[in-house]
Amino acid sequence: MKLVKIPSLCIFIFLSYFLIWPSLAQNDKIPAIVRIDTPPVLLNVSNNNSQSLLNKFTTQLNEINKNLQTLNGTQNHEAFRSLLVKAQDVYSETSKILTILKPRLTGYDQALKLINNVSEDKTQVQNDNFTKYRENLIKNRNDINTKVQQATILQLEANSQIAQIQQSLSNIQQVQLFSHSPSPLTFQFWQQLSYHFPNDLHKINNIYKDFIRLFTNAWNGGFLDRLSIFIGIASAILIIFVLQPLLMRSLVPVIEKLTPPTRLRRSLKTLFTAIIFSLAAGLSATLILTCVNYQDNVNSPAYYFSQTIIHQLYFCGFILGLYRGFLAVKKPQWRLLPISDQGAQAISLLPNLYALMIFLLGIVKYINTASNISSIGQQLSNGLFTCLASLLFIAIPIRLRKIGHEHLNRSTKKNLDIRFIAIAIGLPIFSVTSIIAILIGYNHLGYSMCVWLNWVILVCSALSLFKILLNDITSLMLDPHRWLGKKLQILGVRPQSMEQLSTVVNGFISLLTIVLILASVVSPGNFDLLDFIDNLTHTLTTQKIGSFTLSFSTIFQALLVLVIGLYCIKVVRKWLNEKLFPKTSLDSATQNSIDTIFNYCCWVGVAIIFLSILGVTTQNITWIISALSVGIGFGLQAIVQNFVSGLILLAERPVRIGDVVTIGGSKGTIMSIKVRATEIQLPDLSTLIVPNSQLITSSVQNSTRSRNLGVVSAKLPIISIKHLNASRELILNIMKKHPEVVDSPEPKVLVDSITETALMISITCYVNQSSNVDIVRSEIFSQYLNSINELASNGYKLDDSHTTD
Repeated sequence: MKLVKIPSLCIFIFLSYFLIWPSLAQNDKIPAIVRIDTPPVLLNVSNNNSQSLLNKFTTQLNEINKNLQTLNGTQNHEAFRSLLVKAQDVYSETSKILTILKPRLTGYDQALKLINNVSEDKTQVQNDNFTKYRENLIKNRNDINTKVQQATILQLEANSQIAQIQQSLSNIQQVQLFSHSPSPLTFQFWQQLSYHFPNDLHKINNIYKDFIRLFTNAWNGGFLDRLSIFIGIASAILIIFVLQPLLMRSLVPVIEKLTPPTRLRRSLKTLFTAIIFSLAAGLSATLILTCVNYQDNVNSPAYYFSQTIIHQLYFCGFILGLYRGFLAVKKPQWRLLPISDQGAQAISLLPNLYALMIFLLGIVKYINTASNISSIGQQLSNGLFTCLASLLFIAIPIRLRKIGHEHLNRSTKKNLDIRFIAIAIGLPIFSVTSIIAILIGYNHLGYSMCVWLNWVILVCSALSLFKILLNDITSLMLDPHRWLGKKLQILGVRPQSMEQLSTVVNGFISLLTIVLILASVVSPGNFDLLDFIDNLTHTLTTQKIGSFTLSFSTIFQALLVLVIGLYCIKVVRKWLNEKLFPKTSLDSATQNSIDTIFNYCCWVGVAIIFLSILGVTTQNITWIISALSVGIGFGLQAIVQNFVSGLILLAERPVRIGDVVTIGGSKGTIMSIKVRATEIQLPDLSTLIVPNSQLITSSVQNSTRSRNLGVVSAKLPIISIKHLNASRELILNIMKKHPEVVDSPEPKVLVDSITETALMISITCYVNQSSNVDIVRSEIFSQYLNSINELASNGYKLDDSHTTD
């Protein structure tokens, strides 16, 4: 395929995406035959699918409202959390319905407007057809309008309920965080614990029996059930001890074969290691549960507890695989973190303990919620978990103390790493604070701090991996010496531009990572896999800046449109200048004007599409322009004036590129006309930058305005009158024979003036537009002097008073 087809394909995809696809997405069915007299604005079909959904959402909101009234004044965190998820689902679904219905309502309004503008000189049949079509159109439009209003009301009500539930959750969290309970160091705590201990032990024992009953019922179900259990356990063992090591061994040669020898190999290996470990841990437990559940003999509490364990195992496997790639104790050449072998050896055991803490956290949370044990029992379990996890976090800087001393010896106060400070100082202080909060009776505060710290560590570790991976992919794709970089160079992308783009993309990835880390820091930690995915999706899709709701997918789409649009502009401009313009009779100045105006118009179009994707409407742009009007009127007045003057220069073309102009006493050739200023090249090859407004408002002498030719004009003194004709013929022949001098208009030599000391003649000739006037003048003068010297050497006598300038 020729390269010229690539721009056409890019433009076709670009236009198809923004013009054709939205119309297809907004219409469910397209009739096979459309009448000619039917306005092709939209399909005049009714929408019956959304009404049932709207009725369903109305019922759900009524149920949520009743439950909120029931829970008012209580501190049931889980119940409020469940209602929040339901309200968010209703809000999301109604938003999708509005996204579909609003464009259709606009289409109906346009169709009605089109029909009302139909002329009155139609036949009776045509009028009847239009009347029937108009009545059907009005009916469907009113139906869509009613549904839009209903969906808008539901969306507002769901948003109100979300705000109310979030406020209740915030109040519950604040009350629980700073609520004081008996300290474990007091006798009152142990007295209450001994009082509730038998009942709590009985409830926990019921969970244990319930879980054991899960396997007992399956085992006693018969031969097929026992065979199913054996198959599940054997499959889990096969996955963990056979399939997982096999995949890990085959992973290294595959990565080495498919990727170049860069850091991308290590980051990919770390990512796939984390995925393999996570899937191995979760799928093995899922197989066992599936085989035990062969006869559907699993009761609800045991099944829910099993699902909790499976979710935690996915997290634990991900943590083990992630830190295995980070540390790579056995294969240092594959280590992703920039730490020494000694440091990796020192903390190699800690990721296993951290994964165990995450697993215990899920069990503790399930026991506290499902077993309904006493508050003092929950306080004991939360306190034990907090102390164990805090001791683990304190062990990290202790294990790395030798490396820390070396780091301090190599570093100064100015270049201390923030990560080193967080691990060496922040982590122990935070952990000790959690333990102190538990010991003085603020159990929920200490437990929440510990859970939050676990959450932040997990999210930061995962995001660090993805940041490194995306940076490695970007650096590889935009490397001028790699395959893709060489292909981009064929398309006209310079190596320096690719390096700059790589730097910008890596900076954007770092900024995105920081935003996600901050979003995770302010969100409550939850180690359920499904809740984790929901939180991450909510973070990526519902970020608000003022009244704008931005999502990272929208930002990515807008940036993609910007890149594609600018590339298409560059390709079309290259096609105009290299393919179309050379085959036309347009001069270079006209070509430049068309190219510049086309560039401006395309930039405006891409900017409008870019802002529309981000959700910036015409009303928002009007407010922005109104807010900037004062600044434009004063601070930006000169810039706006020069910009408008530049457009006038391009459209009216009083001066063009290549014209020889004189402005402000300076004479030169116009080299370019840009948005703000015009560049003029002076005879000494320096550049004079003139604001465009000065070319419009002041007097400008254009020496090539009417002929598109350069002019060589000079004066020469001749002392003796008898040499007038000889000098005249000599200089005239030199000008006529010069290759850059044109025949029409003819060169001229005229007597300019007669003084007491000299006879002055003026010479004038015209050169091609592309010629350098100063060089031509210099060559004519040099040849004239050489000719005089040659005549003198051949016996031609000049008067002693004869001089030539």
